[in-house]
Amino acid sequence: MSDREEIGNHYSRYFRMINVNTKELKTIAYKLRYSVFHEEFGYYNLGNRLNNNMEIDEYDDYSLHSLLFHRPSNQAIGYIRLIPQTEKYRKPLPIKKYWGEPFNLNNNYMDKMDGTNIGELSRMAIISSFRKRPFDSYDLEQDNSQFKNIVCSDKRYPINYLPMCLILASMHFTFKENMEYVFAMIEPRFAILLRHFGIQFEQIGQSVECFGLRAPYVFYREKTYRNLTPEFHSLFDKIGEDLNGPNVIENIAHLNAR
Repeated sequence: MSDREEIGNHYSRYFRMINVNTKELKTIAYKLRYSVFHEEFGYYNLGNRLNNNMEIDEYDDYSLHSLLFHRPSNQAIGYIRLIPQTEKYRKPLPIKKYWGEPFNLNNNYMDKMDGTNIGELSRMAIISSFRKRPFDSYDLEQDNSQFKNIVCSDKRYPINYLPMCLILASMHFTFKENMEYVFAMIEPRFAILLRHFGIQFEQIGQSVECFGLRAPYVFYREKTYRNLTPEFHSLFDKIGEDLNGPNVIENIAHLNAR
């Protein structure tokens, strides 16, 4: 395992991304969100608390949901959604509600904020056992050369690339739905890590308290795609194949939804 497609090969061996498009899969997704955001982090104001241990809000009905499954255990371990603002769904994006101030749009490539064909990344979650591992150490002050031409010989990959799996899943939907760019409220330190992985975005406001210290960002799909290293291009392609492929997780949906 030393070629440039290693991340993609490792992903295909141990993980699978699923397009959440059934009631059973949505139940799994909402329960995972509840477990991470309510039970682990104590974000009790997220969603409606009367949904039987599921974290759900008013954007879920028309959002594009992705679940990351661990193949060996058939367990859902990660989640992300993309909220569209399109001709069909014109409801304002939640970032406007949480931010509440004018965005700094002076130095970016956007041509509109209130138009259509845009979206927002939201509710990104990974269960604790698959999040940051004790030996993970990223030097966020260095350039991204440490993430290029990575090789490994063990089941545990030398970097935890699962956050990129979720970001790339939503990026797949931005191309499919022709969204020019998307927004997100994320932790600045996490933004630095994503930038090292090749995600192209800009901060458009100062950090505020929003379920932790977060700042508004705009992500560019085309710039990100062009900037991905060959390793992450391979990962993006394999995730797209999963999301476009048959839904093979149906037979375990009830097991995960308990």
